[in-house]
Amino acid sequence: MMTTIVETDACVTEQCLLEHRTLGHIKAALRLALDWQVGPPRLPRKIATVRFTAQSFRRHVERLMSLEEKDGYMDVVSQFKPNLVVQARRLRDEHDVFRATLNKLIPRLEKVADSDADEFSAICDDLLSLLHGVDIHDTRETALIQEVMLQDDGGEGG
Repeated sequence: MMTTIVETDACVTEQCLLEHRTLGHIKAALRLALDWQVGPPRLPRKIATVRFTAQSFRRHVERLMSLEEKDGYMDVVSQFKPNLVVQARRLRDEHDVFRATLNKLIPRLEKVADSDADEFSAICDDLLSLLHGVDIHDTRETALIQEVMLQDDGGEGG
């Protein structure tokens, strides 16, 4: 029998989906800002743009992770698919890594001098690495959610 978990709060599910979409747009905007090729006279403008976009990324990724942890799929996993709790815990642990990384990166970005191209370049590399990690995380998270929501539990039929 194919199981679909309809007991979950549809509003929270919709909100998580909206946040995932919004975060996707913000990740694209941050990548665009990071990829912006500028010379020294325009470096301060790029730094300001990356700061603004990275701060938005931080707010939205935190909002999404909080939704997932408090009201989202992580509770559903433990409630309906206890055999997948270890996978959900690993994903939850990654949230803590993302938070710690952002807690280090954003202050560095806020403090970088408009003329410090080397430090800014290092911060940009770290942000790109973080974005890559979040992309991988999102892929694993989506796979887990699909497994939870549509896992065949056996039963009737031939």
